[in-house]
Amino acid sequence: MSTDTYINNSADVKTGLGPVSASNAPLPVLLMARELNFGGIERDVSKFARHLGNYGIAPHVACFNPGGIRWREIEAAGIPVLHVPVTSFKSRSALTGARLVRDYIRKHNINVIHSFDDGSNIFNAVVGRMIGVPVVLASQLGARKLSSLKNRVMTGIFVDRLATHAFVNCEALADELVKEWHVSRKGIHVCYNGFETDQFNPENRTRPQRLQDASVVIGTVALLRPEKNLGVLIDAFAKVHLQDPKARLLIVGSGPLKEELERRVRELQIAEACIFEEATTTPALWMRAIDVFVLPSRSEAFSNALLEAMACGCCPVGSRVGGMPELIRHGKHGFLFDPYNVDELAEQLCRLTLNPALRNEMAAEAVRFAFENLTIEVASQRLASLYRELLGKC
Repeated sequence: MSTDTYINNSADVKTGLGPVSASNAPLPVLLMARELNFGGIERDVSKFARHLGNYGIAPHVACFNPGGIRWREIEAAGIPVLHVPVTSFKSRSALTGARLVRDYIRKHNINVIHSFDDGSNIFNAVVGRMIGVPVVLASQLGARKLSSLKNRVMTGIFVDRLATHAFVNCEALADELVKEWHVSRKGIHVCYNGFETDQFNPENRTRPQRLQDASVVIGTVALLRPEKNLGVLIDAFAKVHLQDPKARLLIVGSGPLKEELERRVRELQIAEACIFEEATTTPALWMRAIDVFVLPSRSEAFSNALLEAMACGCCPVGSRVGGMPELIRHGKHGFLFDPYNVDELAEQLCRLTLNPALRNEMAAEAVRFAFENLTIEVASQRLASLYRELLGKC
């Protein structure tokens, strides 16, 4: 796993927007996303906004769509949230939003803006460069091929050319931007995700009543979408169930493939051993009921869900794609497998099912690894140092 850190050694500098001091004064930074409701990116914005203040950053947050669970969370922490009423980049609302952001940036002497998703990346790249913001940081937090064709084209035209730097959450995404999208590697910066220890930890691991008699609980927390590849998990679990009829599969999440997945477990005659739960705002409660957490995705960056499951005391198993090899050390605190190889996954799950000592040992090592390297405090300190380093080079 990369151990990159960002250290600010800059002297005082000046920018077109006003003086910037490398003193102890908090550095104002504008974080932006399309919306602040449910979703992994939205949660990342909220986590960073609520923790960066501990590391010399004065966070401000902006979004196009007001309200939502993360909006309320950020507001409750006393962090200013700006509604930028952009409904379409082709409408007058884009000009109105641009003027609003320009005035806000000047009022608060903001010299670093950091966008987190496609819409805010495009807006900030154009507006930030037009008004002379020194550091315009655009995020790529998932495989770009999963974005719409329109967003991919606009990202290539505007973001890759205008943003001063790219932000990714794993080395795999950095490599993808270089090899597939021809982004300069020197302008890409890696900062791993972080989890909140008060929510995600291995304390009070318990199972709900209907899982009390399970010999082992294999499970996942994920959006039920094609790229999550959950059919492979179900097929592999069917092989585990033949070896241990008391094993149980728990799938927590909502999405368009739910009916298809439920039909698959009926076809395999394992419905009585499979439990489906809707998406929840408290995933840690389910994670603490899971012994072996599986993420079989065909495409993945640096998964929050997998990291949080590790912190909750699960033995992790993940597909060998994206950032998962950076999160799971194969054979030490979990296993990796080919996402298209049902037999390989089934073999690993059977091994962990039949060897409780091994899975407990791996789970304990996963907890240690997560708490030593990947807390939100570690991530926020790294990001704060990155902001100062980039501004110091302007």
